[in-house]
Amino acid sequence: MSEQHLFVTWCHPEGLIHPVGRLTRRVREGSQAFQFVYFKNAERLTEEGFPLLPGLPELHRVYEAEELFPVFRKRQMPPQRPDYGKYLEKLGLDPKTDPFEVMARNEGRKLTDRIEVFATPVRTDGGELTTLFFARGIRHRPGASEAVAQLNFGDHLALVDDADNQVNALAIHIDTAHGQPIGWVPNYLVNTVHDLRELSGDDAVTISVEHVNPPEVAPYMRLICRMSSPWPDGYQPFSDPEFQPIAS
Repeated sequence: MSEQHLFVTWCHPEGLIHPVGRLTRRVREGSQAFQFVYFKNAERLTEEGFPLLPGLPELHRVYEAEELFPVFRKRQMPPQRPDYGKYLEKLGLDPKTDPFEVMARNEGRKLTDRIEVFATPVRTDGGELTTLFFARGIRHRPGASEAVAQLNFGDHLALVDDADNQVNALAIHIDTAHGQPIGWVPNYLVNTVHDLRELSGDDAVTISVEHVNPPEVAPYMRLICRMSSPWPDGYQPFSDPEFQPIAS
């Protein structure tokens, strides 16, 4: 049996992105099953306006189903749509990519709510930690759109601490190799970057270009980055208290 986890997040109206739950897919001998559980963090956030997910109204319950829960299924573009192939191109994916993998790449975004998902980092055969993400905030950086258009697969990008950031003092922005700011590391990855730097050194975490979309594509889908780092012994990303399930 294989398992794949997606962390579910909620964007607070003030801007910070908070983990609220975990979606798991289990695959065994051609069949699949799904589980969803809220994090303890979600209980606190209900006092700050977090609405529980549609169809998943009980904080202290472990949800099990043979089909993907509707609140997540509606975040998948139907493969029958005529523009489905073009959409996968924007995500840098093969046309035969599994729909659950597509959701892991597109981060489950919808314009109608504040919910997103992200995948756990992968350990490579060489013992490295690696994960993909969309650069955030490109439209807020003067000159960023033009700079992104000049990037190519494999180009090195720089991580620069953004301690003056008014939303998150731990924020990290992304620069080109020539020092042009082009966006930010997603909030959900910021603590992981800081952890890896502390455990393995400031230069251990590297960022490179994975896929670039043309300027006519929405800014939030312009640039897919790859983060890589040595995987420290005993380290488990996303294991701090805010990621702990309420029910087990």
